[in-house]
Amino acid sequence: MKLLTTPPILSLITISTQIFKRGLLAPKKRLLLTYLIAMIGILGTSGISLYFFLIKNLNQQLDKELLTLVQAAAPSLDIIKLEGSKHLDREVPWRNLFSQQEYSLEWYDPEGNLLAREGNQFPNSPLFKTVKPSQFDQEFSVFQRLGKMQTVTISVYADNPDGIDPILEGYIRASESTYEIEAIISKFRLGLSLGGFTAILLVGVGSIYFTQEALTPMVQGVNRIKRITSDVSHHLRTPLTRISIATEILLSKKDKIQPDEVKKLNIINTSADQLKRLVEEVLFLVRTDITSNPKERVSLKPLLQNMIEQFEMVAQTKGIDFRTQLSSRVFIIGDSVKLTRLFTNLLENAFQYTEEGGQVFFSMRLSQCNVVISIQDTGMGIETRDLPFIFQGFWRSEMAQNVYPEGFGLGLTIAYAIVQQHKGKIIVDSHGKAGTSIKVKLPLA
Repeated sequence: MKLLTTPPILSLITISTQIFKRGLLAPKKRLLLTYLIAMIGILGTSGISLYFFLIKNLNQQLDKELLTLVQAAAPSLDIIKLEGSKHLDREVPWRNLFSQQEYSLEWYDPEGNLLAREGNQFPNSPLFKTVKPSQFDQEFSVFQRLGKMQTVTISVYADNPDGIDPILEGYIRASESTYEIEAIISKFRLGLSLGGFTAILLVGVGSIYFTQEALTPMVQGVNRIKRITSDVSHHLRTPLTRISIATEILLSKKDKIQPDEVKKLNIINTSADQLKRLVEEVLFLVRTDITSNPKERVSLKPLLQNMIEQFEMVAQTKGIDFRTQLSSRVFIIGDSVKLTRLFTNLLENAFQYTEEGGQVFFSMRLSQCNVVISIQDTGMGIETRDLPFIFQGFWRSEMAQNVYPEGFGLGLTIAYAIVQQHKGKIIVDSHGKAGTSIKVKLPLA
């Protein structure tokens, strides 16, 4: 029989089952979503960086202008202290330098008392309410944001005739309204939002195209594997059928065949039947494309009731206590043929690995927007370390191979693919020899 199951054929079948089980025929949404998230992240990071860079530069420019103004006004403190602000027009030629801006100047004595002010808008806070005298030295400037005003305050010193420490003459505070900067930032924010939305829209349209182009070779390759697998499986049917017919004809004439030859023919016939079943399972798996959406409205209780009647006979034969509990009037959107195959596979596993005197419990209940079908058995169970591998095609644990050596390891792979196609979930819980619990959650119609 090794001639019929050559390694290339098994490799091809294995690749096909992994493709369909994992849903690699439909990575378009995942790839598109990943690409969009990456591009939105890049655009968002760039936009935010540019936004804060603009704010920082505007504030730095404003602080620089205020510092220039307040430093230029430093010599005028003596004039203010000696003659008052009425002589500023004559003695201070730079006063019109920023006449088009919303600047203001305030002069204070060393005790923080206001001496004079020029401008239209001023901070509401007294000088020493927001600034401590200890914050100043000869080369220190204090920058602050007071409400809607940006301010810079410097201390002014005069030379001491004794040549020791300079004498504090007072303080000068320059201020400007941040309205203009906020208007610029608001416009920039609006432009950035519109530009970002346009960029994301263009990226979305472009990503659809590039995703399609990137996936085309992959989809073509997957479709080719699917077609080859289907063709190989289909063409295996004919020689296997011929082998079965030939062995059955020979076995019908046992009186003319030696007992040893009868035994060999039985082995050949059994192996041919196993291979035919393998071919059928692979074809079913290949045709269970999880990218297609079932549209049939299925009443679940009658479908499950028919299966239960069949397995009740199996339970009687094996001496297994088979209990059921079904809800009434449950409808889902699905494929009745594939759903029948799904629960048939799960029940076959439960009965296959449950010994005489054991129990299998089959139930159906509603849970919010889902229906939950549970299959619990008292069989040999699954080791915790094996749970991550149970849905892999052709994988079987050592215990399963010992109990049921004829299996192929495709039952749960097919079940997983069908559940995925129906937008559901399958959960397996087992603790060694304590039995196995399988729950299938399917969305209600």
